[in-house]
Amino acid sequence: MKKKGIIIGIIVIGLLALFYFYGVDYLFYSQYNKNGISHLLVVTIDDNQPREYIGILDNHRIYMEGLNIKETCFRSVDAKNVSVHEVLEKKLISFDELRHYAWRIIKDGDSLVLKYDNYEIACAYDDCVIKPKI
Repeated sequence: MKKKGIIIGIIVIGLLALFYFYGVDYLFYSQYNKNGISHLLVVTIDDNQPREYIGILDNHRIYMEGLNIKETCFRSVDAKNVSVHEVLEKKLISFDELRHYAWRIIKDGDSLVLKYDNYEIACAYDDCVIKPKI
C-alpha cells in the first residue's frame, strides 16, 4: 500500500511539473511574444487623426489613421504601455506575428486586411495602415 502511495505521488508531481512547464508557457505565449509584448494593440479612436507614418516593420511602412497615436499602444508583460513607434523601432514584434494573431485575414490580390476586435491593418504592397475597424 505504501508503494502505491509513492507511485501516485510521483505521478502527481510529474503531471504538475508538465503543467508548469507547458501550461504556464502556453498561457504566457498566448498573450505575449518572446519579447514580452502583447499580440494585440490597445487602441483609442480619434476620427480627426489623419494618416501618419509610424515606422518600418519587416520592410512594411506602417501608418496610423483615425487612432490617437499617443494612446494607442502595446502592453508589456509587466503591464506597461509601449508605444507602437517604440515597438517598431526596437523590432519587438514581427509582421508574421501580426498575421498569426489576426482574428480574420482578407486577401484580395496584392492587398491584405488583418482584422482584430476593434481595429484592422490594411496592407497594399509595402504600405500598412492601422485604423479603426470598418
